[in-house]
Amino acid sequence: MYEMRIGTAATGTGLVWHVVGHDQSSALCGQPLQEASDETDRHCLSCMSVFQELMQRPGRAAAT
Repeated sequence: MYEMRIGTAATGTGLVWHVVGHDQSSALCGQPLQEASDETDRHCLSCMSVFQELMQRPGRAAAT
């Protein structure tokens, strides 16, 4: 299972939604996450690319 959590953008500017695997402390792109309940409408392109690849795999591999 995957979830979306807010963290700093890979560029270091602003906040974006990251994809996180079950029981992971960092996003699929490797960015650390924060516990703050900030809001954003932006998504991490690196996370979304990795997530897309994971969803296209035969049998959909378990969360990493």
